[in-house]
Amino acid sequence: MDRVLWALPLAFALSFALTPLMRLLAVRLNFFYQPTATSVNRAPVPLLGGLAIFLAFLIAVIFLGDLSPKDISILVSGGIIFLVGLIDDIFRISSRGQLFGIFLASSIVVGYGVRIQFFTSPLGTEVLWLEALSIPVSILWIAAITASVKVMDGLDGLAAGICSISALTLFFVAWSNNFLSFGSPTTLVALLALAGSALGFLPFNFHPARIFMGEAGAMFLGFILANMTIEGMVKRSSIISLSIPLAVLGIPILNILFAIIRRSLKGRKILQADREHIHDVLLKRGIPHRNAVLVLYGISVILGVASFFMSRVSPIVTILIGIFLVIALSIGAWKIGLINPRD
Repeated sequence: MDRVLWALPLAFALSFALTPLMRLLAVRLNFFYQPTATSVNRAPVPLLGGLAIFLAFLIAVIFLGDLSPKDISILVSGGIIFLVGLIDDIFRISSRGQLFGIFLASSIVVGYGVRIQFFTSPLGTEVLWLEALSIPVSILWIAAITASVKVMDGLDGLAAGICSISALTLFFVAWSNNFLSFGSPTTLVALLALAGSALGFLPFNFHPARIFMGEAGAMFLGFILANMTIEGMVKRSSIISLSIPLAVLGIPILNILFAIIRRSLKGRKILQADREHIHDVLLKRGIPHRNAVLVLYGISVILGVASFFMSRVSPIVTILIGIFLVIALSIGAWKIGLINPRD
């Protein structure tokens, strides 16, 4: 266990040291984020922060993890996701092109066994094996979480902070449920390495940001988190286990879900970008940039604490907590105009 815990400080130190170097490299290569019509930031900002996160995570996991073929497939596919994001940062590929890359990488890890294989009733012993359906269900799960985290990278420090909180929450949930008795320690190493690499990058990315992680960093963080939610699920009831990462990643997941609902109500294309995500709405309501990020951090921490308790209580209490969270978040989203169609 001591070796596992070293992943957090190692990844943090590597990311903290590499990020200024990546900024210098981006400036030397004239590799800047160029604002668009839907951007919050209006000035060019150096990119390549995602490369610091990627390298810090990779080194920490390779050095401290006991890699299996499945683990290697996650790292390789994470590299593919990173490259897809980097290509988008440089050449601006379409949303469909990004989704193709996400589905390709997701298919690889699912092929190596990263799968949601069954559901069990939270109130009984019945088991529903997904069998062949486990492949599309798992691919869609990974793709959805990857895309949701990517969309959250709209304010300085937002994606890095929320991913750190989510990874640490998943680590404590797995650790408190005696994960090492039935799972690979590499999953715990990966969760701490992800948190450390994001936290090491955060001081340079918090508003006003001196460097961005770009699509490469955001997609990579989302992809690794998506895989870890499957590999680190609590082995009680799969229904309950699924509810925990849904709560942990509640902000990015609900943000993209509300975007789909909102755009459908307005008759817009689902993949059409807009400035009506949760962070955009907070800014429109007069909340300063930093404060908006801190508010979302706070909500993410609350969801993380709720997720921890959901993993420790009875299934029926877990369900009730989940229902309460969905209702509360939906009412809040409606009140601030995140769901209801306003022009």
